[in-house]
Amino acid sequence: MSSIEFDFVKGHIAATMTLIHALIDQGALDRERLDSFFGAFVKDLPNDRETLSLRLIIDQWREGLRNGESEDSLKGQIFSVIEGGRIN
Repeated sequence: MSSIEFDFVKGHIAATMTLIHALIDQGALDRERLDSFFGAFVKDLPNDRETLSLRLIIDQWREGLRNGESEDSLKGQIFSVIEGGRIN
């Protein structure tokens, strides 16, 4: 996958996560179902160096979903997807 394609995928995921947070705020989505959906998504990603940071960020976000973290805390992880790594 080229760098441009990978940047496109990361941008898509960040946009999707933003939409998901809006739907969670409205009570339209279930956190457990989201966790299973993104678990399947991560499983389908290539397991290589290029996707390592992306997989880690999504896994951290999923952990927050499972642990009931606040929406603000979860939203803070969205832009780390774009950066390609964890923002502390």
